[in-house]
Amino acid sequence: MSELLFPLWQIDAQEYQAVCAYLRLTPDARLYEHLSRYLAEAPCRFPHPVGFSRHLARPRLTGFRIGRLDPMTKLFLPGHPLRHVLNGVIALHECDPRGYRELAAAPRGWRAPIAALGWALGFVANLAVSLPWLALQWVGYAAGTAFRSADGLAGKRALITGVSRGLGRDLMLGCLERGAEVIGIVRNRESREALQAQLPAQARATLLVADLAIPGALAAALQEAQIPADSVAIAILSAGIKHDGKSVLSLPELRETFQVNLYAAVELADWLCGSASGLDVTSAAKANRDRSEAPTAAPVAATSSGDATHDRALSSTTRIVLVSSMGRWHGMHHSGGYNASKAALSIWGESLDMELRQRGNRRFTVTVVEPGIFASRMTRQTPLTRMLFVSRKKVAIRILAGALAGRSAIRPPRWFALLTWAICLIGRNNRYRIFASANPRTDR
Repeated sequence: MSELLFPLWQIDAQEYQAVCAYLRLTPDARLYEHLSRYLAEAPCRFPHPVGFSRHLARPRLTGFRIGRLDPMTKLFLPGHPLRHVLNGVIALHECDPRGYRELAAAPRGWRAPIAALGWALGFVANLAVSLPWLALQWVGYAAGTAFRSADGLAGKRALITGVSRGLGRDLMLGCLERGAEVIGIVRNRESREALQAQLPAQARATLLVADLAIPGALAAALQEAQIPADSVAIAILSAGIKHDGKSVLSLPELRETFQVNLYAAVELADWLCGSASGLDVTSAAKANRDRSEAPTAAPVAATSSGDATHDRALSSTTRIVLVSSMGRWHGMHHSGGYNASKAALSIWGESLDMELRQRGNRRFTVTVVEPGIFASRMTRQTPLTRMLFVSRKKVAIRILAGALAGRSAIRPPRWFALLTWAICLIGRNNRYRIFASANPRTDR
């Protein structure tokens, strides 16, 4: 099967085998594919787990963990994703001849009461082990409560750019998994069609086409879709562009880099909070805001499947998240000005936050994200970069958790930030030697 869309609900092949072993069933690749499709729709059909239930759902499933979670979720957490996993596996295997025979197998005659007694004693023994285990898990969860944000996206709207692949796609899936409605921005119709084919039909995602390299395209797409700015609870500027191998003196690439990486963020923030901050705003943002203030609720854009429209309550707080880069702390040759654009984005985001504070506007929070390197089309696959790669999914989780907690800066992972700052202290000549060997000149 391809990469899991929603790891909180879906299970990989090894986890499926562990579940089958626990249920004493024979794994079947065909049934696993059906199970994966069923679980991919679970976030759209069932309440998403929060708090302690979500904490228990994150680790991978093992035989020991399944044995502990089965009785505990049955007794205390009936909405836990494991219940849907077990129910799905049992239902699918019941429809398969071999699976039905395995599930229907039962001792007969004098073996039946002995088996029933053994089952009862096993259940008591399982509880004796599982209850202390659950208490230990709760202690670990409670210890991190002060450092954990609320799952504040259920039923809210998230606006994310660059959702067709990479970090933007992971952020979109993370928001959907948390129960949010996502307005995703893709560059062209081909990207939209490809992404729609990957998402479950019931996914609450509206995909809009806007080429961020074209000034004003983003605000125009949002205006055409009739999405009120006040309905957005979190806006994440994840889309970016890097012209690797192009000189920083190449003006066309430099202009495009700054347009996508910086000016598109300015346009979106202008659309979101121009009036609230007292700043001059574009006519598109003014027209959109006039519609949102009308007596009747403005219709939301149709979902990716067609013509459905929804009413959306106004968001009391909007979190603006700007995805910059740790590269903003140093220069980089032959990158088309990528690092320079990210430096400008970080400083501009901080400046926006200062202006909003000075005007007493606390409806908006500004979070600047400066992640380390992770696998993407912008990063070359070399032995050095692969050693430094961080998990893109973990970066997405950190971004959402930090943004919802209202943090002003997020730099995952911390060790990479410390490494970058150390390199910045060794002087330009030494930095040149390091980066020249890691990123040789490749004009094209």
